[in-house]
Amino acid sequence: MAAITQHKVLLIDDSEIALHFVSRVLDRAGYDVRTTNDVQNLGVVLGGWRPDVILTDVEMPGISGIELCRMLKSSYETAHVPVVLFSAVPPQELETMARDCEADGFLSKSDGLESLPKDLALLIESALF
Repeated sequence: MAAITQHKVLLIDDSEIALHFVSRVLDRAGYDVRTTNDVQNLGVVLGGWRPDVILTDVEMPGISGIELCRMLKSSYETAHVPVVLFSAVPPQELETMARDCEADGFLSKSDGLESLPKDLALLIESALF
């Protein structure tokens, strides 16, 4: 697979397994990936490092990806960072969720990981321009 322009991605998911596999796929495609399974650690993860995109699961304990997106979009420091919902929720439902919380896009986990690097690159490019 050809390397993609190195974009910085913050991956948020409560599943350690998902974090492992998704970050490996993105890393191999040339992304600079940082991960967290705990939204409470978000400030620590972001400390001095600004992602080009935040890829977040929707269904997480404590705070959902929907609530997280709204929080990020309402904060001066992160409002400009594209947020992409990444979930196994059915695509039509995920699209509605993304629109409702003003996410910059959505990707379905049910589509598999093979096309994720390319699909994410397309979303990042469209969000940045």
